[in-house]
Amino acid sequence: MRIPAHVGFAALLATTTSGTAIGIDGTLPAMPAMAEAFDTDQTSIQFTLSLFMLGVAIGQLVYGPLSDRFGRKPVILASLLINIVATAGCAAALSVEMLMAFRFMHGMAASGGFIVARATIRDRYDRSDAVRVIAIMLFFHAIAPLVAPLIGAELITAFGWNAIFVFITIYTTTVALLVWLVFRETLAEPDRNALRILPMLRNFGTISRSLPFWAYTACASASYGMLFSFLAASAHVIITSFGETTRTYGFVLGATMLGTMLGMLGSAQLVYRYGPDRLLCFGVSSASATGVALVALAWAGVHHWLAIIGPMFFCLIAFSFILPQATAGALQPFPRMAGAASSLVGFVQQFIGAITGMVVAAFSTDGTQTALAHGVLFWALFALATYVFVIRRHRTI
Repeated sequence: MRIPAHVGFAALLATTTSGTAIGIDGTLPAMPAMAEAFDTDQTSIQFTLSLFMLGVAIGQLVYGPLSDRFGRKPVILASLLINIVATAGCAAALSVEMLMAFRFMHGMAASGGFIVARATIRDRYDRSDAVRVIAIMLFFHAIAPLVAPLIGAELITAFGWNAIFVFITIYTTTVALLVWLVFRETLAEPDRNALRILPMLRNFGTISRSLPFWAYTACASASYGMLFSFLAASAHVIITSFGETTRTYGFVLGATMLGTMLGMLGSAQLVYRYGPDRLLCFGVSSASATGVALVALAWAGVHHWLAIIGPMFFCLIAFSFILPQATAGALQPFPRMAGAASSLVGFVQQFIGAITGMVVAAFSTDGTQTALAHGVLFWALFALATYVFVIRRHRTI
């Protein structure tokens, strides 16, 4: 049976975006081992994750305009090559400060895949088709956070914390070769003004004056806030406080991320039947319900990994109904500035993720899931309020 072209295209794009997920989920089981290896506290190690996310956020502003000017393929390849250097540097880091520097560089490089992938989809598809392809891409992308914790846990147990970065270096090298051989340029006409300061500011100004853009971006960013509330604290709470092994954490994290994969598959299948707006409504409502469940279990003193993983599994299904719809809604009004719009969406998303991670990590010193749960609930309710009070009146999809 022949695979539809858009499925193969989405799968190819997912190989470039998965570096970000592997750089997060694959390294989470290593965080306690990193703290021991560098003889530092858990907060410093969690800060390396926030620096990675900050690098991803800043990189979002760079790759979009570059891809509008020079094309999608050269920019994806450049980001992959920088990623190879950065992850090799992480593996060879001799101090936590060195690790922080290379993790920031790693984040900046890893952001190229996602930012250019979104713009590439906007090059080829409109409206519901774009939502469907984004959802399919994120379905394939979701394989990475599903298996990365398992791979990371096994490599870390067998060879030490830096083995996961060696794996990421090899993976990224393979993807770079694949993109070089298979990917075909999708940008019909490069924008020669894309890197000029005044036109660039004018593009960002045009985008930033759009209320629908900010509404959908806020919703997408809230989904990242929920995700990174979980990612920032889960390793410390489950391994250090609850006493589970690195391997056990890898399995339970992978099981949680299965919710993302199932959600993306459902989103891709249901978007034509129910439309992007109804799926977005379902996503924000469901996320709020799971946030309430997380907080209730934390307040009740149920300090067990199941009290985190159970609600988060369903929260990540809801996440998968929010992100594709919100991203497509933000990009839809800007067909000629898709790269710049994608950059701005990505920057806000990742910045919210980085800041949320720092805050949740700082408040997780009591060893319970309380800070994690409150972070998820806060952003879920924020997404729900944004949808109810703004998006319903200014829909683009």
